[in-house]
Amino acid sequence: MITNQHINMWGIILSAALWYPCSAQPEPTVPHLTIPNDNPDVTLTKFSYGSCNKQNMNQDHWQVISSNNPQFWLWLGDNIYGDSEDMTILEKKYNLLGNDPGYVGLKKTCPVLATWDDHDYGKNDAGNDFVKRKESQQIFLNFFNEREDSPRRKRPGIYTSYYFGKQNKRVQLILLDTRYFRTPLKSSPRIPPYQPMGNYKPDSSPSAKMLGKAQWEWLEQELLTPARIRLIATSIQFCAPANGFETWMNMPLERQRMINLIKSTKAEGVVFLSGDIHGAEMGIEEPKGGYSLIDFTSSSLNLPLGGAKTRRRIGPAYGGRNFGIVEIDWRSEDPVIWLSIRDLKNKPRLQHQVPLSRLNFSDKNRHQQHNPNSFVGEWQTIFGVLKISNNAAKPTKDNNNIDYGIWSASCGDRTLNLKLEAEELHGTWQGENCGGKVRFRLSRDGRFIYGEHSEGDLPLQLDWAGWKTEWEKNFTRDDYQLRKK
Repeated sequence: MITNQHINMWGIILSAALWYPCSAQPEPTVPHLTIPNDNPDVTLTKFSYGSCNKQNMNQDHWQVISSNNPQFWLWLGDNIYGDSEDMTILEKKYNLLGNDPGYVGLKKTCPVLATWDDHDYGKNDAGNDFVKRKESQQIFLNFFNEREDSPRRKRPGIYTSYYFGKQNKRVQLILLDTRYFRTPLKSSPRIPPYQPMGNYKPDSSPSAKMLGKAQWEWLEQELLTPARIRLIATSIQFCAPANGFETWMNMPLERQRMINLIKSTKAEGVVFLSGDIHGAEMGIEEPKGGYSLIDFTSSSLNLPLGGAKTRRRIGPAYGGRNFGIVEIDWRSEDPVIWLSIRDLKNKPRLQHQVPLSRLNFSDKNRHQQHNPNSFVGEWQTIFGVLKISNNAAKPTKDNNNIDYGIWSASCGDRTLNLKLEAEELHGTWQGENCGGKVRFRLSRDGRFIYGEHSEGDLPLQLDWAGWKTEWEKNFTRDDYQLRKK
């Protein structure tokens, strides 16, 4: 619970918001608590976040979110489903959320920070082609009681950043705007060789833009600013592969630009938080020359669509109503970031711990730390259990190298014949009525496996991931009480 002492510490501004008149829906009677962009006297230890909240559906999630006593609530987009070029309608839908008793209760206990996605922006899948983006920005800023001196009121787009703590406990929270400057997506023709799930395909042209020139320049300066942990909030997933829906991979040059910027600025401690997909999951990207980038997705608060089918996700997905919690344990020399997904009974459904020592540019984080025997075992995948065996591993005459021989594997009713080449397994798979080529590689720490396969003579393209069964037990276990001891 935020006390008066906390309110003074945060420098919360309680000035009334500027509201557009709307006779059909009264203004929210309790404004959002706001905080300065820099909060050096606040050590960040826990906050909650989420996305995809339909304002005219059940809002009973606010009570359980508030019960966790987060230092703030973070919106990751689709905060309402406005979907209108009529700003009166958009404002009415915001105010419906703002007056919900549960949400009012949350606003009384902690500050609320926010970025947007397409539906609260005003149009499904829209970018810089949305004709009312300027007006929508003002409604957004007014609803969230944005300070009059805020940088967001002085420039296009709603990107911003917040800082918490000092020196070795300083945390940077970056809220990106993936809507205001983004160029239109490239439609998929839905033709062979592979049928896409959604309507879009990657656009590798230099004209395809996600953040825009001004936001990229701002982001570079942010990543050059000292901080030990950097949490980047992006409304759409960063680590997911191209799947026909909205992801950063729809603009691969922009995605690579982000990776290059993290490397060129030597920004350590980066973790992505995302929403949008109406399911919860985790993705990992292992860029060449950089440490592993984690993307932890929480979605949806009240409009779930079941477990996501992102092929490259790491660990199981959770498809029920959910919200995310980020906790930072500063007690050891190697602080730990705890990421968790909770259901509406406050039960952890997914969780992952990230020691800060894994989020830097040391050699151990940039290079492989396993041997080929790490392939052996059972891997959980979206296709079922993948069992990999090494049939003929034996030392060579000089005992310095190992001939790993011929490998085999099975997954459901499919059999695989594999051979080790350049630290990857290559081969073929065969099912009852189909078959094709397959290739596997391991993550740098050997805990995860990445697979690609084709059908018939088509090229390798259908990528997916797997994880060891014992690791999944840790991913879904509640260690909350354990780490409080």
